[in-house]
Amino acid sequence: MKRFAVVVVVCLVVVPFLAFAQNEPGYDKMSLGANFELSVPVGDFSNVADLGYGGNVKYQYGADTRSVFTATAGYIVWGEKDLANGTAVVGGESIQWKAFNMFVGGKYYLAPGFFGSLEGGAYFLSSSYEGTQVGIEATATYFMLPIGIGYQRSGFEIGARYMLFHPDFNSVSITLGYNFAL
Repeated sequence: MKRFAVVVVVCLVVVPFLAFAQNEPGYDKMSLGANFELSVPVGDFSNVADLGYGGNVKYQYGADTRSVFTATAGYIVWGEKDLANGTAVVGGESIQWKAFNMFVGGKYYLAPGFFGSLEGGAYFLSSSYEGTQVGIEATATYFMLPIGIGYQRSGFEIGARYMLFHPDFNSVSITLGYNFAL
């Protein structure tokens, strides 16, 4: 809960501070953005992870009036799940997942403000297992392919994306953030 509070406070302080600069896609335009992300695990991943939250930093470079190259780095923490019955942790065996990601890709504006995005890159996943008699930590690196849709206006951006490629760690994310001109 402390991490969630820190992320919310940072978003509430940083995003309004940066709201004085605005940027829309276009040739040779650059922007730097920050966003808050809620991640809902799907498939097998939902059996071992609860709702996740985190943030991303995104650099964007307008290649032309509709295409934007992106580079994104972020961090997500999913809530612990009790492995005995699949509910929120009360006691017993539990697992906690965290991910740091770095993606490159692009956005294409289908209509004014509306875009589709496709990125690819490294997904550094770590887990902490706490059992009644043992605790284990593990890390792994996967290639992930987030595909998404969204809307951007006056620098503000809202989007949804689906993490493709690795069937054991799929999730749907909702992002809300702001992009400021460089």
